[in-house]
Amino acid sequence: MDRTIKTRTVARDVKTLNRRMPATRALKAAGREAKDEIKSIANPARTPDERQGASIWAESRVESAAVATAHGTTKAATSAGRRAKEDAVKRMRRGAHKKADGRTKERPAKPKRSVRTAPKGTKRMASFSAVGTDAGKPGAGNPGAQAVAARARKASFDTRSGAAIPKRAAASRRRAAKRAARSFARMAAASARSLAAALAGVGGLAASVVVIVCLVGLVTASAFGIFFAGGDMGDGNPTLRQVVAEIDAEHTARIEEAKAANPHDEVVMAGSKVAWKEALAVFATRATTDPQNPLDAITMDAQRQALLREVYWSMNQLIVRVEERAVVEVVLEDDGQGNLVETSAETTKKTLFIELVCKSADEAAAGYGFTSEQADLLRQLLDTRYDSAWRTVLYGAGRLDSGDIVEAAASQIGNVGGQPYWSWYGFESRVEWCACFVSWCANECGYIEQGIVPKFSYCPTGVQWFKDAGRWQDRGYTPQPGDIIFFDWGGDGTSDHVGIVESCDGSTVYTIEGNSGDACQRSSYSIGSASIMGYGAPLY
Repeated sequence: MDRTIKTRTVARDVKTLNRRMPATRALKAAGREAKDEIKSIANPARTPDERQGASIWAESRVESAAVATAHGTTKAATSAGRRAKEDAVKRMRRGAHKKADGRTKERPAKPKRSVRTAPKGTKRMASFSAVGTDAGKPGAGNPGAQAVAARARKASFDTRSGAAIPKRAAASRRRAAKRAARSFARMAAASARSLAAALAGVGGLAASVVVIVCLVGLVTASAFGIFFAGGDMGDGNPTLRQVVAEIDAEHTARIEEAKAANPHDEVVMAGSKVAWKEALAVFATRATTDPQNPLDAITMDAQRQALLREVYWSMNQLIVRVEERAVVEVVLEDDGQGNLVETSAETTKKTLFIELVCKSADEAAAGYGFTSEQADLLRQLLDTRYDSAWRTVLYGAGRLDSGDIVEAAASQIGNVGGQPYWSWYGFESRVEWCACFVSWCANECGYIEQGIVPKFSYCPTGVQWFKDAGRWQDRGYTPQPGDIIFFDWGGDGTSDHVGIVESCDGSTVYTIEGNSGDACQRSSYSIGSASIMGYGAPLY
């Protein structure tokens, strides 16, 4: 081989090596800086976004030094960056990254080729032998530099795509938060496990606090926020229970207005109003998922009160009619000689029929045109897993308090016929349902499960239970709210009727009773009334 060519080759290699010396030192310095930064990435005090940013900075720092080392000039570094970008775009287009089905498309290896060096006796200065790599590419002949350059190209691509990272991260956090909130709201125990898993994945005290706050905020802002609405919010608005009591009073007032507006000789009532659990579930779903004006279901300001009333009265209806019929009345009259004589007369009787008609939650959802997602949310709210949560919201039954059963009973005032109570007990047709009503109220508060109040449908059975438990009080006792009052209409020593004591002022006992005129209503008695047999005094 001609000596001129060989000498020129060696001279080129020496120049290249000389250019690389300062760049190599720069690479080492960049490596040390990147190493320190990478160590800081593991700091648990850093947020995920901070760790992501530190990682990108470290790799981009190595990239710039690696490109400078491989080429030694600014022009070469610029060219390498451009080629790295083009290569990355091509790989993306060709599906170099793994797809969902796991297939990859590999680039065929390039043939091995070598650069000739100086003749025998001349010191070898550099070798550019490479397999599957062009000699002119960054890091050729240096495996360490090749690895760094590969990471650098990836970092370069990631850095150029960095503008999209915050958006993707934010979207990912929103999706994760939404899933966590749904899990939290579906079941308390499951939410606790999900929260623990989420915290373990996030890491860091600050991140843990953020996750907890976000979960609570999302749950309270969703339809499940209705479970937080039982007590006083401290915002100057009435509590949910107060609004429920007001609407119950309005329902009773409408019945009385119907009676007053329609002259009658007798009243026949039938039907029942919607269970508050269903009305509130429809209200919460509608309020929180309204695409035009979403509202939380926690506070009870004027706007939410109006919406709740609208939902309630869309699910409840009073059908009033008056029927007249001719009847023949037989009257015994004195004929003036001391004899009773039967006389008959035809008269007209007016009967006022008041029927309470209610829609189910599903019927209300259909009437409002709920989407499939809204309907699914409504079904979740009414799942039996949340019965205890509903009791807490409606009656404050998260604690043991005699007032809980009073609130449960008061919420049913106006119901007629007793079907919700005797059917809950297990009867297939109507029975005398005063005891079923008391048992239903106790069950709503969790007292039957806790052995505080018995489940009974026959009044003497309830009397005997309280006597056996040592919780019986005879007539003359001053009852407390929540005590169970038993009546003996005939004075034969057998209880005929039962109710719940609402209050007592020392002389009068105020009660809430089921099957009083076939309805749930309030009554009052003198504390010494002979009709009162005694009281069951639950140990709340």
